Amino acid sequence: MSRLSASMLCFLLALLTPANLTSATRNIGFSLPLVSSHHKLNHTTGEIGELLLPEGDVNPMNIRPRVAPAGWPMFSVVVGVGSGRGQHFYKLALDFVGNLTWIRCKPCTPEEQQEGPIFDAALSPKYALVKPTSIHCKPPFVGHGHDKCSFSGTTSLAVVQGYLASDVFTFGDTGTGHRSLGGLIFGCAHRADEFWNHGIVAGAMSLNKRSTSFKYQLAGHGFDTSKFSYCLFYHGQHTAKHGFLGFGSDVPNHDHAHSTALMYHDTTMLYFIGLEGVSLNGQRLTRINRGMFSRDQARKHGGTIIDVGTPETRMIRAAYDILEAAVVADLQHRLGVRRAGYRVPGSHLCFVVSIHGIYQKLPSITLHLAGGAQLTIKWDLLFVTKMHHGAQHACFLIFPDEKMTVLGAAQQVDTRFTIDVDHRLLYFAPENCGNDSS
Repeated sequence: MSRLSASMLCFLLALLTPANLTSATRNIGFSLPLVSSHHKLNHTTGEIGELLLPEGDVNPMNIRPRVAPAGWPMFSVVVGVGSGRGQHFYKLALDFVGNLTWIRCKPCTPEEQQEGPIFDAALSPKYALVKPTSIHCKPPFVGHGHDKCSFSGTTSLAVVQGYLASDVFTFGDTGTGHRSLGGLIFGCAHRADEFWNHGIVAGAMSLNKRSTSFKYQLAGHGFDTSKFSYCLFYHGQHTAKHGFLGFGSDVPNHDHAHSTALMYHDTTMLYFIGLEGVSLNGQRLTRINRGMFSRDQARKHGGTIIDVGTPETRMIRAAYDILEAAVVADLQHRLGVRRAGYRVPGSHLCFVVSIHGIYQKLPSITLHLAGGAQLTIKWDLLFVTKMHHGAQHACFLIFPDEKMTVLGAAQQVDTRFTIDVDHRLLYFAPENCGNDSS
């Protein structure tokens, strides 16, 4: 799938709530606060607080009418990595696609700014390399010499390579106490190319279904990770608040929600859903059919996944071209707005907008999913305002993709999603996600 651009958003997660982690019994429910780039991090203690923007800084969320901004706030999972003098707290990007939680380690090239120091394994007494003979050193990981197991891969965040290792991971803050888990497997990355981390993120936290993911490893320590739920909201309107990602018994009731099946395809361990069609402003685009979204398992091509680590929705080219033509025709015929005849940086499809009241008239899209479920995405999650050559533009936040379709984070705002792995179901329902915050 396509990698993030410099204007990407990266939806992320944060601290385990220690009050929910006091029991050592099986099937423990717990929650992770969603911490955004509006929060500052103490890299020694793990404490988080509101980061006040300097006077004169422009908050892109103040655009009126509200349209999804290009400068999307960043979210992180705050986690302590290491022991002794080597322990520091870092922000790691949430990743539904990558197989492995990883962090930049000394030495790491190319040099990139991040919050906090690069992890130094030499200062962490409980750090240990994973051996080639370990049960964890199996494809896609490869034995390297006599004492190392290497990893490499391309995700929506970066192109990374390094070695598998284990160490202590710590969650919590000094106000409520820490909880540490030793022996968790992660990737110590010594090279991270195309790492557009906004100068904040130190790595990625994997939540897919592989045995090396954070989710799977916590299940091995007695935590209930069979289902998890999140509700994303515009943090620009709630800079002092954070949301929650709940696991197990902390997942809210979803009896009122729509549901669609999670598909199993090949060995990718991703969260596939069945996309069967698309409507624009309530009108079904009949030229887009379910066959366009089918998965070719032999070629590992096609299909539709949900991923909060991908900033905007990406649609397989054959279907996207039909959708784009319909959007262009709708805006031209219904609103008298024409497509820009030039490329606006960071966008694929833009329109020159000169009438302020036109935003609320921009179209909505409905995704038709397997089992009859429908996910409607309103106009304010489909267009971003951009200034280019002195003119204001409304740019479309769905992009073409040559490999597959991805329901990205920008189009998941103000909808609660619950992924139930055991029952292979995705639940979703509209919600004012700002109310699910602290």
